[in-house]
Amino acid sequence: MSVFKLAAAAAVTAGCVLAQTGAPLPLIRDSKPRVEASAPVDWRIVTRPTTGGVLISLNLRNRGTAPARLGKVYLVDGWLDLPGGAVALSMSGWQIPSLVKPVKERVTSQVMMEVVAGSRAANLGFVTFDRIFTEHAVWSEAGRLRAQSWCDFRQWALPPGQEVETEELRVAATSDGLRGLEEWAAAAASRNHPRIWPEPVAGWVGWSWVDPFHSERYEDVVRRNARAIRERLSGFPIHYIWVSLGNLEGRQAGNWLAWNRQAFPTPPEKLVQDLNAAGFKLGLWAGAFWLSAQLEDKVARLNSALLRKDGELLFVPHREIGKVYILDPTHPKTHEWLRETFSTYRRWGVRYFMIDFLDSISDVITGRYMPTRYADASLIPGPQTFRRGIEVIRTAAGPDTYLLASTGPTLHSMGIMDGVRAGSDYGEGRALDGPGKGFYPGTFVINKADYWTSHRRATEAWASHYFMNGKLFVADTGNVLSVDQPIAVSDAQISATIFGLNASPLMLGDDIARIAPSRLEILRKVFPRGGKSAAPVDLFESPSPDYPKVFRLDVAKSWDNWQVVAVFNFGREVLKRRVSFPGKQVVWDFWNERSLGAHDGGIDIDVLPESARVVRVARERDHPWLQSTDMHVRQGEMEIEDVAWDAPASTLRFTAVRPGGYTGAVFLRAPSGWAVAEPAGLWIARDGSDNSLTIRVNVEFGPAGRVTRSIRFQRFHQY
Repeated sequence: MSVFKLAAAAAVTAGCVLAQTGAPLPLIRDSKPRVEASAPVDWRIVTRPTTGGVLISLNLRNRGTAPARLGKVYLVDGWLDLPGGAVALSMSGWQIPSLVKPVKERVTSQVMMEVVAGSRAANLGFVTFDRIFTEHAVWSEAGRLRAQSWCDFRQWALPPGQEVETEELRVAATSDGLRGLEEWAAAAASRNHPRIWPEPVAGWVGWSWVDPFHSERYEDVVRRNARAIRERLSGFPIHYIWVSLGNLEGRQAGNWLAWNRQAFPTPPEKLVQDLNAAGFKLGLWAGAFWLSAQLEDKVARLNSALLRKDGELLFVPHREIGKVYILDPTHPKTHEWLRETFSTYRRWGVRYFMIDFLDSISDVITGRYMPTRYADASLIPGPQTFRRGIEVIRTAAGPDTYLLASTGPTLHSMGIMDGVRAGSDYGEGRALDGPGKGFYPGTFVINKADYWTSHRRATEAWASHYFMNGKLFVADTGNVLSVDQPIAVSDAQISATIFGLNASPLMLGDDIARIAPSRLEILRKVFPRGGKSAAPVDLFESPSPDYPKVFRLDVAKSWDNWQVVAVFNFGREVLKRRVSFPGKQVVWDFWNERSLGAHDGGIDIDVLPESARVVRVARERDHPWLQSTDMHVRQGEMEIEDVAWDAPASTLRFTAVRPGGYTGAVFLRAPSGWAVAEPAGLWIARDGSDNSLTIRVNVEFGPAGRVTRSIRFQRFHQY
């Protein structure tokens, strides 16, 4: 394989790559771009300034008479001008945890890498990544940081006389790692304009405590929970019922249109009609590119469309489903199969799909299944072949159908899939299929925060994808919320904190008809969904094997600004953390429903083992003001419409919103020297530490779902 140097259109000068614009690459020194190809190609490099950084791309032209097979094209291969002790966010590209790692040995990252050292940060991020596999690497060499960014064409053949562009790389420098991540996501969104699902996604999937395959009939479980949601969670925007596998005859991948009439006696169209009448849309699981080896007639029909490596069929040895083959995402027969399947589902009325096990068609992105060739050789193996397959599903399912990508590429699903599972199966249960399968002999796993379905995986996914949520796609960093007993109260609070602040789609895992009332109250504290995602403020300060523990949400409303800070402790010892803030702020402990008083510059808090603390931090005022509520983890963003202080009348007025039939508490704070003028019906406590008042106001919501209360105060002289 030959390596060709810079063409005449570009030159290396003074350690920086220069082109027509003369734009240097921030923090990159002595970069030597290069191209790997099987035959001579001409190429030129172009850099140009952009908001916050510089864009760089290469144009390649095959000047020979035979196809030129392209390998890796290095847009950057140089030295990072950063001090020692650097860490880097390594994006895995799929559901394997994306972690911050110390830059000692080689650290790689797909699409985007943020490298942070002290108060300096470099962002190497492709802003296009829908055609060619893109990756970065950074490592320590001779006391310096070596960095590379490349596009891997995977031996794709460039025809004679033809040209191809690499993906476009953005190189930027900031003084803050989180800012670098957020600016890259904004740049990628501006460059691609992906479709973003317009509303929060919430539904029910069950499975945590009820086995619908062996203990009860699946349809009975579905109907019971649909009724219970409308009765026990009435008024909250929960729109989907997700059926997973149970609708398939024999639970076989590929039996997409063979309705399981034992589990669901009601035909699909009628089931959809019944659910629609209750305000729900039916959702289904689909490993769309899988084909069970047991479905011999379908295997024979689609044999020429199955992926092969060195002449042998590629297959997945799934322990629950069995041996499955993989459909070629570029083959016309696969496209015909997918159109038939998803157009039928659309006719039935299905409007939600989890498209699972997309790793099987992701090629180099996950590196798990690498066929020798694809039917459409004009496509570059990797993102381009992957997206060709899911585009067919998008078209057939319709624009009003929510598509969730799972067990496969995250970033490369942008613009086609609505949601992207960023982590593992957090909060999920499993059927009692027998020894060696699922979580047998249980349906759910508790008391292990680092288990693959537990808290740590969820917070790691949240920390590494928060900046993409709502910009590139809906980042599904949570998955399933399960809080019922015998889950410990502290674990239920951790889960509710995660979902309360991550702005992720949410599927309920509990049996809502049977859930303990105290745990139902915890569920209600994360509805309605919405808002933006909290940011992991210690992401680059807690590299692996440590984990991010502190997440901060900045809330801005017309009537106030405040912060909600969550601190997670998944260890077995008490965790001590300081929550810092500017000036003097009033702090409220949400789960303990306790006023922590006013503090200047910060507060030290202790977090008990295997628990979370959530504090609300707001500016101290010299008059009474809202302190918190017990209705939502965000403490005012979703349930308080307005707050106003009428100084001449010494009256505080607030308006709360909640579905009719619910009650809640609003907590007010009055500084020392204030008293409630009309105390009837209020709970008033004097704080012994600073003589302030904490006042509980009970709010009962009628059919209108909106309540306005006015509390009059008076000044008095402290003796």
